[in-house]
Amino acid sequence: MEKRNLILFLLLLIFLGCNEDVQQIEEANLKYSLISTDNVRIASSSHELNSKITNNLGTIKDVSYIKTDKKSVIAIIDYKINEEDLKVMLVSGIENFKFPYNAIIKLDSFTGNMTKTNENDDIYISCMGRSCCAPGGTYDPNTKLFSTSCKCDDNNNSDCIMRVSSKPPEIKQE
Repeated sequence: MEKRNLILFLLLLIFLGCNEDVQQIEEANLKYSLISTDNVRIASSSHELNSKITNNLGTIKDVSYIKTDKKSVIAIIDYKINEEDLKVMLVSGIENFKFPYNAIIKLDSFTGNMTKTNENDDIYISCMGRSCCAPGGTYDPNTKLFSTSCKCDDNNNSDCIMRVSSKPPEIKQE
């Protein structure tokens, strides 16, 4: 009986080791990292991230990060659905948010008290309006304040509407 348990244990270790190797190879072939500069993982695989962001209806093109701290992450994710280029910010573990003065903010799909985000209740920030409206922001680790915005490169932001939600924006299928 002990030999059988030992063999099963060794097989399990080999399987887990192989699975980790496959994951490392997949990550090495990505054009972007699933781990922030502060060593916070946003997904266990590119497939999981694609499912989380596009519901497997599109493709992730790029992921960039805003420097935070070891307990939080702000990822800007570029993706494509139906030939439409889109951008969303995935925010987790942030205590304080600052929105621009006169910002139009649309809140969607929240339940419960939203005083602090964590890995179980990610926040997604996207922008609607002109096609150039894109989410951005800065993080101050001293105050733990994330100042976010929806802007166009030409600084004409009057038609940009910030969408803050517990899930990524959905694209209507044609």
